[in-house]
Amino acid sequence: MVTYWSDAFSVGLVLALAFTLLALRRAWRRERELARTDELTGIENRRAFYELADREIRRVARYGKAFTVACFDIDDFKAVNDRYGHAAGDAVLRLAADTAKQTIRASDAVARLGGDEFAILLHETTAAASETVIRKLRMAIQRLVQVNGRRMTVSFGAVTCLEAPETVEALVSAADQLLYAAKRAGKNRARHRVLAAPPSPRAQGRMPLAC
Repeated sequence: MVTYWSDAFSVGLVLALAFTLLALRRAWRRERELARTDELTGIENRRAFYELADREIRRVARYGKAFTVACFDIDDFKAVNDRYGHAAGDAVLRLAADTAKQTIRASDAVARLGGDEFAILLHETTAAASETVIRKLRMAIQRLVQVNGRRMTVSFGAVTCLEAPETVEALVSAADQLLYAAKRAGKNRARHRVLAAPPSPRAQGRMPLAC
């Protein structure tokens, strides 16, 4: 009997330890997900986006395949908060995030960088293909996101990388500058640029890709 109870106790102790480790592992995963998720919209946050973009930059440096990062925000969003309240503004942000997530491919990513600014990462996407995606997303948000019958619009700034940029910060900053240019040009539009390697000595007479 002593041997039986000793073996049973040992088995029970091992099982309890295994369940404890499993619970801790699940809790760790949950905390990690929360640290990478925007609380309001449920999509990825700035931290997660920067991690994904950094991996994409390293992949481009290694394999040379193009990708696109685009920043966008909701035109006249402050007026929504001022006139209809923050609850209406939060609803607009959630719907815009859901629309973006449903519009892009599952392999791509959308994140909220803060306030009403979002970013998308389009893997292995050329300038022409990214322009198609951006146009589709602009139209989808304008069709689906409304406040009191008023259709909301968005402005975009996008950078397609044919070479690896120096840092994620530099890439996002370039997309932001294009976004502001779209705002200054009248909103509800996109500005796009292609980041290409400088011409080689043999191609001094040719211009690098840009738009």
